Amino acid sequence: MGKKYLTFSFDDGTVQDKRLIALLDKYALRATFNLNSGAFGTHHRIMHDNIDCDHTEVEPDEVRELYKNHEIAVHTVHHPNLLCCTPEQVTSEVEDDRIALQTLSGQHIVGMAYPGGPFYNDDIIARILSTTGVRYSRTVAAHDDFIFPQNFMMWHPNACIEDKNIHSLCERFLNASPDEDMLLYIWGHSFEFDKYHSWTRAEEIFRRLSGHSDIEYVTNGDIYRMRSGDGYAL
Repeated sequence: MGKKYLTFSFDDGTVQDKRLIALLDKYALRATFNLNSGAFGTHHRIMHDNIDCDHTEVEPDEVRELYKNHEIAVHTVHHPNLLCCTPEQVTSEVEDDRIALQTLSGQHIVGMAYPGGPFYNDDIIARILSTTGVRYSRTVAAHDDFIFPQNFMMWHPNACIEDKNIHSLCERFLNASPDEDMLLYIWGHSFEFDKYHSWTRAEEIFRRLSGHSDIEYVTNGDIYRMRSGDGYAL
């Protein structure tokens, strides 16, 4: 009989993380938060899918307490398109962010999510692995199978929490009786719950997924440590 694992991942470190974390903690769920250390304390709005959104980032002195029940991971210092960066810039964007986040949080950080979407390639992955402390990184390429990654540097999630199929995906996961271990991985941005007025919908998803004795609630890093055998991550 296999085990079921559930993990979440949220990007950018905007102030809406405060409300999101309150909900995650309410339902005893675990998540990984991918943060841009160079943007902390920035007050600004962005146009996202032609919708005006508050994209104010948390203050650096809030990081340790706010994310204490969850994992912090790299999202680069300035959120660039890594395909447009020199090899030296890739190292700096990733490793400088990792070190800054470790200092602020007190956590040992080995995870990442690529900024901006599919802006990575084999050369970038090789550069990150050889010159930084990052050992896994999430993409935005969704899949329908509850499988563990074959390559942790191209870790594909199941769905964005705003995807239309999220409820059916969750129900399929909840109703499964696996012979082998299975993983449900959901990602997103907390500012999009404001953008789509979807806080109630998000809480319904959290409530539905919480409190099941046959599910292990974990961070991305927990999965990496369990499945990779990498002593560096301990």
